[in-house]
Amino acid sequence: MTDDRFFMFEAETYSSGMPGRALQKVRENNFVIDDANRDPYYGPGEAPNAGEYFISGITGCAVLMMERIARTEDLPLEKVRVRMEAGFDTQAERGEHTLLDTAEMHFSFAGVKQDQAERLVHIFKSK
Repeated sequence: MTDDRFFMFEAETYSSGMPGRALQKVRENNFVIDDANRDPYYGPGEAPNAGEYFISGITGCAVLMMERIARTEDLPLEKVRVRMEAGFDTQAERGEHTLLDTAEMHFSFAGVKQDQAERLVHIFKSK
C-alpha cells in the first residue's frame, strides 16, 4: 500500500572514474557534475558544480511555484524569471559543512502589475 501523503523524489550520483567529475541520474535524465574547485588538480571544472545545481533547483522551484500561485490567485502572469546568486566564504572556519554566506534571488515578471508581482513574491516567501 502506498502513502499518497508524500510526494517522493529520487536522485543518484556516482563517480565517473575521472577525478573531480561525477555523474547524476534523475529518472531517465543524466547530468555531469564537476567539483566546484576549478583547479585542474580537482577535475576539469567544465560542467556545473553542486552549488550551481543546488541553486538551479531553488530557482526552478521558485518559477514553478510562482506559476502555481498565479493560477490559484487568478493573476495574469505570462512569464517569470528567477535568478539566484549565492556564495560562501572560502576562508571561513566552519568545520566539515559548507554553508552559504550570501544568497540573493531576483524576480522578473511579465503580464502582472507591480502590486501583483509583489503579492506573488510575498506569498512565495511565506511558503
